[in-house]
Amino acid sequence: MHEPSLRTLAACLSGLALAACGSGSGDAVPSNNPTDNPAPVTPPVVADWPAGDGGFGVPATTFTLPATLAGKITSDAIYLADIQATFPQVDWANLDRLYIPAGHYKFISIGNLPVRSASRRLVITNTGGQVRVGALGHYYLFNLAGGANWVLTGRYDPVSKTGDAAYPGHRGGSFANTQGRYGIVIDDEFTSSGVSGLAVHGGATGFEIEYVEIARTGFAGIMAKTDSTASATMANVALHDNYIHDTGSEGLYIGSTQAQPQHLIRDWRIYNNRILRTGTEAIQLGQLGGTNDVHHNVFGPAAIDWRAAFQDYQDNNFQIGIREGELRVHDNIFIGSAGTMVSFFTHEVSGDATAANAGVTFSRNYFSGMRNLGMYVNATALPGMSYRFEANVWRAWRFERNQVYTNETAPGHLLRIANTATPISFTGGEWSGPAKFANVLASGEGTSGNVSGSGNTRADVEAVRFVNAGLPDGFDPLRLEMWTDVATRGGNTPVSYEAGFIVMHMGVPYRCRLSPCAAGQVPDANPATWEALSPFADDVRVVPGSRFAGWGLVPQ
Repeated sequence: MHEPSLRTLAACLSGLALAACGSGSGDAVPSNNPTDNPAPVTPPVVADWPAGDGGFGVPATTFTLPATLAGKITSDAIYLADIQATFPQVDWANLDRLYIPAGHYKFISIGNLPVRSASRRLVITNTGGQVRVGALGHYYLFNLAGGANWVLTGRYDPVSKTGDAAYPGHRGGSFANTQGRYGIVIDDEFTSSGVSGLAVHGGATGFEIEYVEIARTGFAGIMAKTDSTASATMANVALHDNYIHDTGSEGLYIGSTQAQPQHLIRDWRIYNNRILRTGTEAIQLGQLGGTNDVHHNVFGPAAIDWRAAFQDYQDNNFQIGIREGELRVHDNIFIGSAGTMVSFFTHEVSGDATAANAGVTFSRNYFSGMRNLGMYVNATALPGMSYRFEANVWRAWRFERNQVYTNETAPGHLLRIANTATPISFTGGEWSGPAKFANVLASGEGTSGNVSGSGNTRADVEAVRFVNAGLPDGFDPLRLEMWTDVATRGGNTPVSYEAGFIVMHMGVPYRCRLSPCAAGQVPDANPATWEALSPFADDVRVVPGSRFAGWGLVPQ
């Protein structure tokens, strides 16, 4: 099942004095004196903000799956390998709503979804209460296969008749303490290893996923790809307003990591998602083509299971694999990494439409909490590409990589560029940590071969301020990890923790009471060693008027 492959943790919450954040390794807040802080950054106008009530229209035709159906539907499982063949009486070309009855399901699998037009999409949603999947012992959880232009939503919308009023999620901007409040929840409570929450495959394309909560899965939150099928299409997809947290591995696993032939991930929009406390990468995008846009998300803390990840070097935050086209990454917040914050690869694949290549742009992104490199760019150069990095912030760097990978040494630079041909520019950035900005552009200024820089400043940048992330004032984002008794990636060395360290165990946070908390003391069985904490509020909207207002989640 295992394939190769933030959050600032509210390090310092609103109103905390800057001095309380210590040496700068944690996520500090700015002074309360407005004259000490830069002016807020105004976000660009974009068309991706979530629609209000009625966004899906008023349904004229609906179909609710039956409570039971011999061999296919029981009170706790739905298995419809070919939903159209199972229910031939339904007009699948024109159906407005497909309702899944409320219940707690071991698994849901729906295949051969209909191919619809973009102007008449099929909306799949819960009815009669919450649809909950997982923690009943199964080797997969929620699978959707095939079709085009369908929507999966747990959003409560009384006009469009989706969701349920008792499970509003973050409707109306109520982001705090929304665990279990969404109309569709996939939560496996870590009962099965290697299991992903929501898997989309079978040639599905043009789909949208929103207002879904996914938690405590052994592997990824959302996995979307049709492996080893180059002819498949997975284009014009939107992932937004999802709450993915406490996963054993990736938050988003998009695109295959297997050998070619593989299909492209083309023209995706990923925005306004909370992807928090992932064991490995928060977001992994592979096989990219067309124009893809990743904006206004909060990613992290990522790689919190870096000491015992399923495989070596699966401890980045954002992993990219691009083949052609254009990638835009802007106005996001990325927190936490152990290997590389951004692991950036390009791949040449025969037959790709590289004549239309536009390049990659990273602008107004916040990167914080790095144990090693801030970014690695591989050597492969694609025709027509350029890479532009504009007004990004890199902060809270502290080399700790050698705690697990003992043969590694501090890099001496934040960014490592192996590409010697593609035009690469860095403008208006800020960084703290290593003295050198990049291996080929030490000061961040001037020109070195294909790399240029201007207006880049080495400075201790203030931390993002969240409305209510739920962590102690002054908390250091590199002091939250997934508990493990031994570092399986470091020769099975026993792991102890310092006083005040916070670990996640089975999705529950615990604070170390002792100095140290000895190896092997399982948190939920040793209350004298570990103090159980309340679940994090996870309202990771940026405080209005603060330095990074307009970045991260969209205020609603």
